This record gives sequence, C-alpha cells and structure tokens, in this order.
Amino acid sequence: MFERVSPEEAGVHSDGIVRFFDDMKAKRLHMHAVMILRHGKVIAEAEFAPWSKNNLHMLFSLSKSFTSTAVGFAVQDGLLRLSDRLIDFFLDLLPAEPCENMKKMTLKHLLTMNTGHGEEPRWNGDNWEKVFIRSYVEFEPGTHFLYNTFATYMLAAVVQKVTGKKLLAYLREKLMDPLGMSPDIRFDESPSGVATGGFGLNVRVGDIAKLGQFYLQKGKWDGKQLLGEDWIRDAATPWSDNKNHGGENSDWGSGYGYQFWMCRPDEVFRGDGAYGQYCVVMPGQDMVIAILSGIGDMGAVLDSIWTNILPCVADGPIAASGAENALSALQMDAKTPAIWEEDGTAVSAPIPEEGWLGTYRMRPNSPLGIDTFTLGADGVTLSKGDDAETWALSLDEWIPAAGNPEVAVRAAKTRDGLILHSCRVFTPFETILTLTFTACGVEIRGRGNPGSGEFTEIGYKM
Repeated sequence: MFERVSPEEAGVHSDGIVRFFDDMKAKRLHMHAVMILRHGKVIAEAEFAPWSKNNLHMLFSLSKSFTSTAVGFAVQDGLLRLSDRLIDFFLDLLPAEPCENMKKMTLKHLLTMNTGHGEEPRWNGDNWEKVFIRSYVEFEPGTHFLYNTFATYMLAAVVQKVTGKKLLAYLREKLMDPLGMSPDIRFDESPSGVATGGFGLNVRVGDIAKLGQFYLQKGKWDGKQLLGEDWIRDAATPWSDNKNHGGENSDWGSGYGYQFWMCRPDEVFRGDGAYGQYCVVMPGQDMVIAILSGIGDMGAVLDSIWTNILPCVADGPIAASGAENALSALQMDAKTPAIWEEDGTAVSAPIPEEGWLGTYRMRPNSPLGIDTFTLGADGVTLSKGDDAETWALSLDEWIPAAGNPEVAVRAAKTRDGLILHSCRVFTPFETILTLTFTACGVEIRGRGNPGSGEFTEIGYKM
C-alpha cells in the first residue's frame, strides 16, 4: 500500500481538502470512502461509517476503465489490434445480411464510444453478443458519439475470446496482482459467462487509487513498465467529440478517450460510475483522487474538486497552517449523517410505544420485498419466507443488521412513529423508512437515496 504523509509535506494545503469535505456535507452528498494521493503518497483518506474502505463497493461504469486497460494489455500481447473489425470475432453470429455500418465497426470505435449507434442496443436474451452484432447502426462508425455500455461489454467478450481467459482472470494476471489490488475483487457476468465489462466490478477505494496511480505513472509500477506509455497516452486522448452528450463546458462534454472522460481542467481525465464512483487522474499536479459515494449530482463533486482542492496544490512542501488539525479530526471521526440530522427533525431515542409492538403482515408484492414486519422492544425484523434480518434500534450508531451484514441501520422516534435509515454498505444505496402506527396497522413510507422513487406500504397487525 501507499506511504502516508501530510498534505503540507506533499505541497497541498489541508484547508482545500477540508473545504471539499465540508462542501460535500453541506450539499448532502454522501461520501463513502475517499483517498487522495500526491507524488504516489496518501495525503488524505476518510471512510464514512457505516461504509468502510475495507469493503468492496459497486463501481457501475467505472468498471469501463478497468476493461479498457485489459484491452490495452491484449493489444500489447499481440492478441488483437484496435483496427480489427468487431464482426471478425463473431462471424458465427452474423445475420444473413449484416448492417453495413456494423461491418465497418472496429475495436477502437467501441473503446471511444463511436460505434455509430443512434441509441444503445437493448440488453436482452441469453446471448448478448448476438444482440449487439445484429443491432442496427445508424451512423458511420467514428462520426457519432453515444455513451454505450453495451460497447464495453463487447470489448470484454473480445478479450475473453482472444485470451481464452475470463476478463477478471486476465486483469488479475496483468494488472491487479502486480499492483497488489484486493484478492477478492468480483466482476458480474452475462448469461453466456462473459464479464459485463461496462459495469459489475466490485473493488475497494485503494484499488481505484492504484489504477489511477498506474495511469499517472504511465503504465509503470515498482520500476517495471507493465503497459506501454503509448497506450496510457492514447487512453487519455480525446478521440471523441462528446459535446452532444454533456455540453461544451461540461465534464461530460470535454472529450472521451479509451473509456476515460476528459475533464475541464487541462490534462485531467477520469473514469467514473453512477452514483459517484470516481478515479480522477491529475498529471499536472501529480495527484490521484479516488472516491466511492452514493450521490445524485456527480457534477457537483467534480466542481468541488476543481474549486477547492485544485487551487491548493503547490510546487513543493509548504508550512503547516492549522487546517491539518481539522482534516485529521475529520478523517478520524467521519460518519454518514442520519436523515433526521440532515433534515433537522425533532427526534428521541427509538423506544417503541407498547401499542406499536407486534407483527404486521404486508400486502402481496410488497415494495419492501417482505412478507412480515415485526417490531419488538429492541429491534425490527423483516421476513421473507425463511429469510429474516433484524435491525437494532440505535439512535447514535450505525449497527449491522443481524442476518445481513451488508446492511447497517440507525433509528429514531418521532411523535407518531419511527424513522429507520438503512445503508447497503457494499453499494451506493440508502433507504429511509418512516413508520406511522395506527390501531390496526402501520403505514410505511419509503424513499431511497440517491435517485430512487418513493413508495407507501401498509402492514396489518396480526
């Protein structure tokens, strides 16, 4: 793992990093784990309970940057060329009369999201490769940017074909093991047993930081050139004009490389994934910022980095200013706030009223996915068939659920019920349940964070 130094030793003012974290808190953007490197050393890191830097976490589209790296190694190994046509790897799946533009599509078009599709093909069936190969390609490949996760899947399928190995196994051999990444990284697979490529990778924040540092060091690690500098340079080159996607002054409209986004600041590029998973590489500052989070406004995080952290980078070591104490305190005691703390709701310790206690039967097809809900003096049990998990009622601490360690919960009492705030700690997702009790049942109002819809459920006392 990386050596640790203070931000000031590495030439970064701590107050800029503190302002970034304060900005995230003020905007209610929940960071899960953050690691900031300069000159290959950790200058700041934080994990926000109940999330932990030691937990695997869903990456969503940040998976794409790992997949493109595997393509780079396959090119270096002489197993393929970016000028290769996609259909030549899947001739057995072609229709009698293939789409003319599909016949022109190369691996580079897939890498740069310039396949020519007017809309992404629909994911369906047991053979995703066949679905893609037989899809309609509206534009000349290379002339039209469309963010296309299915294209990344096809790259994963090609890598598996030419290497004879699962994508994750090939990445382990070429990248993950040499960099000392986590040994239990997972990659979801399609019905045909191919890594999903554009999503589905689960890693730790330190693994993201290592990928960023690998690109910052132009493919070199521990003095060995693992992947050629030319590939690293090309991966961070804006091959695609993506202004049609994000707008001219957007971090999603500043150009697209090999499954990396170009950013508004000069030379900065990144991989990112839904709900706030980031690998930000800043060559001019010799910095990497790795973030796992659960947010709805991804642009706000980047804006805050450019506004608060980037201007605080100096050329050499700087004198301590006092802000390092605030940063140290933040890193030592970081915690995700419960919803009532953010909303300013008046609450008390979650001690249920006597009349609330009991078991409630949910209606069929409950949006909670449960059959019964049981409230006891010290916890809530959610049951589905033979499966059950129990949530302790703690006002101040995030407590792992009994029966499901992937969930942690806090609870509070309001005037007429309870609030339960649960976090799924291997994912970006949180759920807030507001329980209102009546003489014959309970009304449960639920909503997710980020981006999930709201629902109302009724439970009848048994």
